[in-house]
Amino acid sequence: MSRSASPVAPGEVPARTPLARRAVVAAGTGNALEFYDFAIFASLTPVISQLFFPAGDALAAILSTLAVFAVGFVMRPVGAVVFGRLADRHGRRIPLAVAVLIMGVTTVLIGVMPTYAAAGVVAPLLLCLARLLQGLSVGGEFGTSASFLVEHAPAHRRGLYGSFAFFSSTAGSVLGAVVVLVLTIAMSTETLHGWGWRVPFLLGFPLLVVGLYLRYRIAESPEFEEVKAGNARESSPLRTLFRRHWRAFLVVLGICVGFNIAASTVQAFVLTYIQSVIGLSAVEALTSVVVATTVGVVLVLVFGHFSDRFGRKSVLVFACALAVLLPYPSLLVIGLGGFAAALVGQLILWIPVAAFGGAIPALFAELFPTQVRASGFGIGYGFGSAIFAGTAPFVATLLIDLTGDTLAPAWYMTAAALVTLAVVLISASVARRPAAA
Repeated sequence: MSRSASPVAPGEVPARTPLARRAVVAAGTGNALEFYDFAIFASLTPVISQLFFPAGDALAAILSTLAVFAVGFVMRPVGAVVFGRLADRHGRRIPLAVAVLIMGVTTVLIGVMPTYAAAGVVAPLLLCLARLLQGLSVGGEFGTSASFLVEHAPAHRRGLYGSFAFFSSTAGSVLGAVVVLVLTIAMSTETLHGWGWRVPFLLGFPLLVVGLYLRYRIAESPEFEEVKAGNARESSPLRTLFRRHWRAFLVVLGICVGFNIAASTVQAFVLTYIQSVIGLSAVEALTSVVVATTVGVVLVLVFGHFSDRFGRKSVLVFACALAVLLPYPSLLVIGLGGFAAALVGQLILWIPVAAFGGAIPALFAELFPTQVRASGFGIGYGFGSAIFAGTAPFVATLLIDLTGDTLAPAWYMTAAALVTLAVVLISASVARRPAAA
């Protein structure tokens, strides 16, 4: 199918109604809060590694922190099962509100946790517990909120509406990186390590309040309301998912291989890479990340629109091809050293990541009928994130350490993209419009 646009059906919610705008804002705040914490944890990895995992070997400390980062992903499939069933049985609003509450509270709790110097081994254990809770909430957040956005969208705007899920996530990353950058410039190293690192986590509280307020006021998804009115809800969405829609589930996992590894590398690993391997200062590295990610935010919406105009499959093939070809040149450019090289290298890598992020939310939602959509989307994406995104920074750092080659992570991204390209090309469901709920 070369084009996925279609006329607005009679009675369908128009593209710019207040209801649709409120849905976009409310769903987006939760994703922004999720990735705000994602970004500040990744940006503060060098600081957190020293405060919670003191070790004589700096690399071992960073690997320990990145392992805790991965722990936050382990609970994603669990969260997707719990929140997905709730969303498919009782509606999208309740799990969206609960997810943003858990994320906000645990982010603030990290900001008041004792460090290793004050509490010994209890400190990293508490940090792991907080990351597990955040992983639980994130597992239920993204699939439900993206489904919610797509279900509010006119048929010819599903790609654009769905892309707001990744757009808001990336915007949260930008906000987190900006906060860490400002504090790094404004504070001495001693102050940042003493108490300044806590500030970005505590600033998550206002986002929590705003997110809860907005999600409390949103209307339920129109498509779910139709399913509810027709008494067509599944008594066991999980059982139905794996009995009738397991092929779509496998497609989601296959696409997550290339997407999650590329996205996690550029969003969570590159900052540490630029500082630890290339040797840029914290200020220069953070500034380059902020600028590159801001451009990435805009590109996500552009590719979301393109997926409506040219079809999901066309955009995904484009994303896979670039994810195969560009990682090596990207890291090669970054390796030249200096701020400009770091910025250009990240921009190169952001192109395929933005293309993935623009097309995937609508595609994953379209692969499943309304009755199991939150479960199918959430569990598939949750497992993909746990297996591939959560471990990507750890694996990339380990590959450099084992091989001595600073470009080794590029080959990992390339191999992952080839897997996803094969899935996209052989799967007919990627190009097929969804059946009615």
